[in-house]
Amino acid sequence: MTFDAVALCRERPTTEMTLGAMSSAGESLRVRTVERGGLLQLCADDGHVLATIEGPRLVQVPGEVRRLLGIDVADLPHAVWWVETWAPGHSRDGAAVAAAYVQALVAQTGGHSWSTR
Repeated sequence: MTFDAVALCRERPTTEMTLGAMSSAGESLRVRTVERGGLLQLCADDGHVLATIEGPRLVQVPGEVRRLLGIDVADLPHAVWWVETWAPGHSRDGAAVAAAYVQALVAQTGGHSWSTR
């Protein structure tokens, strides 16, 4: 089963914020793009994927975060930037990498994080 983590960002993550969060997840990680840059993968030195990151999506519908995640985030504005990250279930280090990325991104943009664990 995959590990899923979501950053619910108050402000749209910039390229600089994304790079900083990736560095916080592990400075020695390699980065690979997939789907013409729509997805980023953080990989170990041997090339296996530790985490996959989707680009930010603006969620504007009131109550949509609650509907999708089952959590109440009353202190967030109705419009938030949703950045989803997941790690393969077989990867021991992937969950830690995904969680570190999401936490670092939320620290820069403001907002909340959510994960399956």
